[in-house]
Amino acid sequence: MKRFGLLALLLTVAVTVVGQNSTSAWISDSDSFTNLRSAPHGTVVMTLPDTCTYMIGITNPRDGWWQVEWIEGAEEAADIPLVGSPTGKYWIHYSVLAFSTRNYGSKRWCLRATPSKKGKPVYWFSDETIARPLDVKGDWHQVKIGNHTGWIESEMICSNPLTTCP
Repeated sequence: MKRFGLLALLLTVAVTVVGQNSTSAWISDSDSFTNLRSAPHGTVVMTLPDTCTYMIGITNPRDGWWQVEWIEGAEEAADIPLVGSPTGKYWIHYSVLAFSTRNYGSKRWCLRATPSKKGKPVYWFSDETIARPLDVKGDWHQVKIGNHTGWIESEMICSNPLTTCP
């Protein structure tokens, strides 16, 4: 019985840790297509045409690359099958991913140097803006806004490009 309890605890911790490294965004690429790769900097294994807005589930950030969990055509709410990778894994670069900041009342917000309300402010902004995802830790997202990089609370992120987030 003790072994089962320990195993259940370890599985709960593992699921929690994996969940903390996951987020969603949309594909925001200026090209007419977006490539998915078999590994960071790896070979192209799948190409998404620029025919709709894609929402994407991403996890395990690594040196500017995100592992793809799922892709959905946002207008149709249709899953896009991930096919073609011999490893069964798909990767996408952060530079073609985006979400917006929630700031409908023009409140002043900041990016912080560390993922904490006590982190030193590194960039202040008041308008809703586009952010590129770099990392996620618990309730914080590390983002790039223009030339500025810092951490913002996850509640300030909207990953749906077609609606206003609550």
